[in-house]
Amino acid sequence: MAARAHFSDALTPGFRQLFVDNFNEAALMMEKIFHVATSEKDTEKDSSVTGFGLAVQTAEGDPNDYEDPIQGFDTTYTHLKYSKGFKVTLEMWEDDLYGVMKKMPAALGRSMRRTAENQAALVFNRAFNSSYTGADGKVLASISHTRPDGGTAQSNASSTSVTLIEQNLEPAIVAMRNQLDDKGQKIDVYPKILLVPVDLRKTAHLIVDSPLRQGTADNDANIYKNEFQVIDWIYLTSTTAWFLLDPGVHQLNWFWRRKPTFKNDELFDTEYAVYKSTMRLSRGWSDWRGVWGSQGNAAAYSN
Repeated sequence: MAARAHFSDALTPGFRQLFVDNFNEAALMMEKIFHVATSEKDTEKDSSVTGFGLAVQTAEGDPNDYEDPIQGFDTTYTHLKYSKGFKVTLEMWEDDLYGVMKKMPAALGRSMRRTAENQAALVFNRAFNSSYTGADGKVLASISHTRPDGGTAQSNASSTSVTLIEQNLEPAIVAMRNQLDDKGQKIDVYPKILLVPVDLRKTAHLIVDSPLRQGTADNDANIYKNEFQVIDWIYLTSTTAWFLLDPGVHQLNWFWRRKPTFKNDELFDTEYAVYKSTMRLSRGWSDWRGVWGSQGNAAAYSN
C-alpha cells in the first residue's frame, strides 16, 4: 500500500523530479515471432493429420494405390491469468507534490507488457529443458522428435551445440531445409529469422549483413545478405543459444484470451484507491518444424 509514511520524498519540496520506471517501451517483440490469435474459449486445441507419401506408378488396368492418413499429436493451450495492482491512500494521492502516484497506472501497463514478453520468451528459454515438452513428448529443440507413423525420429537441434559463426550457419540451414513431414516427405522450409540474445547481436549482423563474407580476404560474396531478419531479444536468458525460424512453417502460437485490462475503484471505509491490471493468455508450439536451435555453448546435447 502506498501511504505517506512510505513516500516521504513525494511529499518533500525541493526535488527536481521523481521518476517512475522512466524507460522507453518498444513494441511487443513476440508479435514478430509468434502467430498471435484471440481466443474465445477456456482452452485452444490443435491437432494434425498426416498427408501422404509419394504417388506410386500404376500400370494400366491395375488398382489404384491407397494409403491411410494418420492422426497426429494433440496440443492444448490453457489460458492462464496474470495480475498486478497497487493501493494508495487518499491522503497520499492528495499530498503527492510530484504526481508520482498518478504515474503508477502507466507503470502497471509496463508490467503487463514485460510479463507478456517474458512468457513468450520462455518458449525459447526452455527449448532445451527436458522438463518442458511438447505434444510429441520432446522439447522444442530436440535431436529425437518422434513421428506418429513410427518412422525415423528427426532432429531440429545441434547435438554438439554449435556456436554462432558463419561456418556453422550453413549446416544449420541445410539441416532445417531437410526437415520432413510425418510421412517422411520433404517440406518447403527455409529459415527467414535468425533469433539471438543481445549478446550475439553483433555476431549475427556481421554474418548476415556484411556485403562480403566476414573474416576473409577473398572478396567472396556474402550469400546470407538480405536472407535473414536478425531479431535480438532482451528476454532470451542464454547468452549463447540461437535459433532459425521459418514463419511460414513454424507453429509457435500465442493466444490472447483477454488482453491487459485496467480497472480502478475506491474502498468506502478506508478511502484507499485500488488499481489493478489483469490478462489471460497461453503460448507454446503445436509442431516443431520450422524451428531449429543450438545451445551455442559447444557442449554435447542429447534431448
